[in-house]
Amino acid sequence: MYPDDVTVADYLKWHGNSQGGRVLRWVFAASYEERIAVLEEVLSQAYSNLVDIRGIIAKEDRGEDEISMQVVQMLNAAGISAIHDQHVNGHCDIVVDHDSGFRWLGEAKVHKNYGWLDDGFLQLSTRYGTALKGKDHGELIIYHRGGKSATVLKEWKKRLLSSHDIVSVTEDKVDSDLFFRTKHPCVNSGCNFFVRHTIVPLMHDPKK
Repeated sequence: MYPDDVTVADYLKWHGNSQGGRVLRWVFAASYEERIAVLEEVLSQAYSNLVDIRGIIAKEDRGEDEISMQVVQMLNAAGISAIHDQHVNGHCDIVVDHDSGFRWLGEAKVHKNYGWLDDGFLQLSTRYGTALKGKDHGELIIYHRGGKSATVLKEWKKRLLSSHDIVSVTEDKVDSDLFFRTKHPCVNSGCNFFVRHTIVPLMHDPKK
């Protein structure tokens, strides 16, 4: 078999989870749900890459803007058009747009306290998000330089639910993949807005 004999479908069957496969899946995505799935896979890989270089980005002088710009670069390298600090009724940290009308919003916070995370959630859900068709998903990205990130994320989930009675958890994978998902009605449109809350563990405190 030669490269000229391989169809896109064949390639995706064998290499759909590779970087090249994700590029093709993004290009040929037939639905909004498929595009969200590919984007989240690429984001998860980007977060893993940040963890791999946490000795550099764990320094206190590396703010959320600088870290988020690295995520944007990784998204663009994967063929996903992403912009940092785009104006969408405010300056959103990461915006992904597609010609199909798709839009995804990411608001990033370096964790310093839970009120700061709540600020990010409110920015994402009441300032940037609209929950219109093709634009009803976003992510709160928590860059965490302390230890025990899963414990912090569990506490954030508890505080979020106690502070916002319109928010409900739709998936909880804190213990395995360090994220959970919520939905709530957008105050503007009244349609459901879906948020993935992901914590990126960036502690770097080697003892030797």
